[in-house]
Amino acid sequence: MKNLIIIGVGGFAREIYWHAQDSVGFGVDWRIKGFLDGDVKLSAEDYELLPDKVLGDVDSYEICADDVFTCAVGTPKIRRQLIEKILNRGGEFINIISKLAKIIPTAKLGRGVIISPYVGISDRAAIGDFVALNALTIIGHDAQIGNFSCVMPHANIAGKARIGAEVFIGSGAIILPKAKVGDGATVGAGCVVFKKVRAGVTVFGNPAVEI
Repeated sequence: MKNLIIIGVGGFAREIYWHAQDSVGFGVDWRIKGFLDGDVKLSAEDYELLPDKVLGDVDSYEICADDVFTCAVGTPKIRRQLIEKILNRGGEFINIISKLAKIIPTAKLGRGVIISPYVGISDRAAIGDFVALNALTIIGHDAQIGNFSCVMPHANIAGKARIGAEVFIGSGAIILPKAKVGDGATVGAGCVVFKKVRAGVTVFGNPAVEI
């Protein structure tokens, strides 16, 4: 049996710890080993909130033969940096897919993805590598999400929308059909994207405008 290590020690990591225990493969193919410090150090009080032990940090942890990883850090750029540190030392990432998610068989999932409870992924949608989809997110038919992107709860990405790499989509955001969000962009909570968001910019509002 493999040992799952969760990269990150914040609130998202605590959520994934519990979601993982209701995910495909838990207790059969893998079990949870603990957490690794990622990009920030917590206060002593915050560490006490963690439901399992901290094994060290991403830079110094010695990867064991039976270790597998998932990354529970929501900021896409930092998420990529931490994942690449583990990949460059031979670490293996697995998919964490909630048993409560609904994924159409024609959808395509990359490696190292997190699919939280009540996520819906529709016909021929394509989810890139190391993407995190938080609870109650809906991905429409033929939509695409690029590598390392992170989508917060209750977001709705409609059919044929195109989301680039390292994109952050806030809670409750709506990406309308055929809309495009460029690499590295941030879409704020509650935004409605009608047509296009340029690469690297931050947008808020309805309709979404750059800030």
